[in-house]
Amino acid sequence: MLEDIVIDTPVDRPHSSGQTASQSAGHTGGRASSQPLRVAVLWKTPNLGLYSNAAFDDLYNGIGHNNGNLAFVHSICSHIANPVKHFSWGSSAETLRNNADIIVIPCANQLGRHTDYGQMAENLEKSGLPIVAIGLGAQANSYDHDVELSPGTLRWAQVIAASNPSSATSPNIYTRGAYTTAQLDKLGITGSLPGGCPSHFLNQAPGLGRKIHANWSALDLPRSITVAGGHQAWVKTREIEHQLIALMMDPIAPGQYIVQSMGEMIRASRGLFDSIDPHALKEIHRHTVPHYSFEEFKVWCRNYMRSYYDVPAWMDTLRQQDLTIGCRYHGVALAIQAERMGLTVTIDSRTRELCENTGVPYADAADLTMPLTRSRLKSLINFDPDAYDRHRAESAARYLDFLIANRLQPAPFLKSIANGK
Repeated sequence: MLEDIVIDTPVDRPHSSGQTASQSAGHTGGRASSQPLRVAVLWKTPNLGLYSNAAFDDLYNGIGHNNGNLAFVHSICSHIANPVKHFSWGSSAETLRNNADIIVIPCANQLGRHTDYGQMAENLEKSGLPIVAIGLGAQANSYDHDVELSPGTLRWAQVIAASNPSSATSPNIYTRGAYTTAQLDKLGITGSLPGGCPSHFLNQAPGLGRKIHANWSALDLPRSITVAGGHQAWVKTREIEHQLIALMMDPIAPGQYIVQSMGEMIRASRGLFDSIDPHALKEIHRHTVPHYSFEEFKVWCRNYMRSYYDVPAWMDTLRQQDLTIGCRYHGVALAIQAERMGLTVTIDSRTRELCENTGVPYADAADLTMPLTRSRLKSLINFDPDAYDRHRAESAARYLDFLIANRLQPAPFLKSIANGK
C-alpha cells in the first residue's frame, strides 16, 4: 500500500554539478551511452482498462489500495521520455536486471511506522541497478515529531540511497519537502532533494496559477463543491466533513463526495454494501450523513459517493466543480491541475508538507472551528497566482535538473513550465 499554498518555506535550487546525462557513470547494461536508459517503473498496472465491471479486488490492488496513488504515478510516467516498462514491487532482481538499466520508484508516504520493506530492500540491492525515488514522504503526527521506521523500511531507504552512482554530486531521492529531507538526514541518509509531489506538473501548461485565479475570481461564492472525503475513523475531522457534505448537497449545483481510501470507503462508493464489515459500514454512515436512515444512507452513497480509476476522468469531473475541499491532498491537487480551486484540510505532517511545497492552499483541521459556509470557504483561500506560477516554474527547474542528473530524459513540457512559457 502506498497512501493512504501559501508557500511557507520554499526550498533553494541546487547548484549545478556541470554533469550531463551522457557523462553520468553507472550501470548501462552494455548499451551505448547515446541511447536512452531503459526504465523499470515499479507500478504493476499503469492502465486499469475497461474497469467498469472489474472485480473489486482487482481494482483495489491495481490502485495500490488508494486511488490517490494514480495521480503521482500518472504524473511521473508522463515526465519520463525514456523507454519505460512497468513491474510490480515484488519483481525479482533478475527480471529487473534483464529488462532495465535503471529503476524508478513512484513514492508516497512510505517513511512511517506503517510500512516494512525489508524484502523489497533485499531484492533491489540484488538487482545491482541504480534507483531513483520520486516523491518520497515522511508520515508523522506533526512537524514536531520524528518518523518511526521499521528496520526493513530503513534498510529500503538506505539501499535506494546507496544505489546512486553519483551520490557525491547529485541526489537520487526526490522528497516531498524539507521535513522529509530532514528526517532522512537524521537517519544518516543525506543529500536528498526536497521538491514536492510530481503531480504538481500534471497539467502540462505554464501559467496554471493565472488560469485557476481567473476561474476562482469570477465567482462571488463557490456553488458546486466536491469533497475529497477522508476516512470513517478520522473522528477529529468528522464535524468538518458533516458541514462540507451539507454544502456539497446543493439541489441546484450538486457536488460529489470522492473517496480514495480505505477499502470500506471505496466499496461503498461502488455500492458494494454487502461486502463491507457491518461495523465499518455503520461508521461510514456516522461519518457522512448520520441524520439519514440506513437505507437512505445507501441511496446517498449511490447518488454522491464516487471513486475514480483513471486520472483524465477524475480531472474532467473536477473541472466541472467550483471548489474541491477535504483531507485528501491528491484529490484536491487534481482539481488544481484541472484549473479549478482547491483547499486541503491538513491533518498531519504529510498533507501539510505537500501543500507547502506545491502551492496548494490549505487550512489546518484544528483551525476550522467556526461554522463552514461558502463565504467562510471563500475567505480562507488567499491565492496569489503570480507567486504560484513563479514557485511552480522554480520547482519544475529543480525537478528537470534532478531527472537529467539521474540520466532520465525529461518530457519537453517540463522545460516549458520551468521557463514559464
